[in-house]
Amino acid sequence: MAVPVAAVLIMQAFMSIRLLHTTGASPDEALYIYSGHQLIRELWHGGGSPYYETYFSGAPAIYPVLAAILDHIGGLVLVRMVSGVFMLVATGLLFATARHLFGYWPAVIAAGLFAALGITQGLGAYATFDALALMLMAFAAYCAVRAANRTGWLLAIPAVLLLANATKYASVLFDPAVIMLAALMLRAEGWRRVGQRAAILASVTLFLLAIAAVLAGTAYVKGILFTTIARKTGTGVLNLTPANSPTIVMFSWDRIGLIVVIGALALIVALVIPKERSSIPLLALFVIAGLLVTLEALHLHDLTSVNKHDDFGVWFTAMAAGYALARGAELIRTRYVRALWVIPALLSVPVTLHFYANHEPIATAGKVIDASQIVPYLQVNSSDQYLMGGQLNEGILYNFHLPIPWRRVSTDNYIKYPVPGRGGNASGSVPGRVCNAPAPGCMYLQGPEGARAAIHAHWFAVISFIGQNHLPIDTVELDTVRTTPGYILVSTVGGPTYIYAHDYPR
Repeated sequence: MAVPVAAVLIMQAFMSIRLLHTTGASPDEALYIYSGHQLIRELWHGGGSPYYETYFSGAPAIYPVLAAILDHIGGLVLVRMVSGVFMLVATGLLFATARHLFGYWPAVIAAGLFAALGITQGLGAYATFDALALMLMAFAAYCAVRAANRTGWLLAIPAVLLLANATKYASVLFDPAVIMLAALMLRAEGWRRVGQRAAILASVTLFLLAIAAVLAGTAYVKGILFTTIARKTGTGVLNLTPANSPTIVMFSWDRIGLIVVIGALALIVALVIPKERSSIPLLALFVIAGLLVTLEALHLHDLTSVNKHDDFGVWFTAMAAGYALARGAELIRTRYVRALWVIPALLSVPVTLHFYANHEPIATAGKVIDASQIVPYLQVNSSDQYLMGGQLNEGILYNFHLPIPWRRVSTDNYIKYPVPGRGGNASGSVPGRVCNAPAPGCMYLQGPEGARAAIHAHWFAVISFIGQNHLPIDTVELDTVRTTPGYILVSTVGGPTYIYAHDYPR
């Protein structure tokens, strides 16, 4: 009976491969791969820390370093293909988990529905930490269903959750779902035992997360707070335009809505069939898990990464949907009658594929960047400093294979300028006072005043607004470079680009 499962995995692999573009990393992909190369370079050659941990939404020492190693071996295509492997493993774990809970045919349908989603296929061709984190979360859930009476599987749950959360901080949203899944494996022994297991697992997991945060240091804590835990409602990352509630609901509906509705119907099915009422707690858990990302987006009024995070939630809900569509086949004894139930259930997979495969919102192809006019200016001197738009700077550096270290590139939204004569350096590795305005004892200037001072001092050889974030500080930088003698406009493609003429005598 391995043929249906193999067919699901082959279909998923094919649908991801069709998205596997061979050129042009997206901004996120370029950022993580480039940062991994910089971290490896720092490890072997020194040069100060780039402090990616202060603003990355996952530990930079995990996926970015892995991606950089893969990129060194086989380039962007290999990195993306490994994401596809991670997603195939996640689908396999979904089948194994659902089969343990509900039987073979509900597991096949659950895996098929998950694989048919465009967001699943997209993550399988996307070189970021999402696929790895999803696979780890799926493995933690599989450990949970195997942990009914086996201590080894139970002990593995907090450790795997820690690794998943470190890989992608937002995956912590689903830790309670995994913990409750493990606890509900004891529901036959009474709700007191369920509560005890849930409390113990939650305590151990929180303890491990706290220890990891303490050992990682304040920079990691700052990054976790900034990207995940302490995000302000009503504003997206970098103060992007907030999203209203109808837009958020429709956004998720267009990607996982059918699966959530079928999962909700599973609760009705379980209520109607007396023998299946013991499954109601599991089904309710899976439906709630599928709604978590949408509810959090409604709370934040923000659609940032919802297209990827929804796939984490629907991994659980697909099991409830598989139950609703195919559980009858597990209960029917007669082979021919069972076939009459299985065939319509199997047809739900191509239906889902038809409606959702093209709702693939993940930018698996890199944005076409016409940087040919400015790239030559980035290859002249090995000591120049550059100010580049923060949305596409790593994309330009990675896609054009420019061996420029991080400490020579500032983004438009953050500048840390070392005040001359006070001992600071370009990487900021020399400790000293950082100020938002000139003052005695300040070693570095940041913010708008730092941008003005750096540009007035001709600290940047190139100032490019290709990929700018369109923040207030961008206006300050653009006004300053326009009025600072020595800078000349060399390109307006994608945004104005200036060079300091003295650094380019030819």
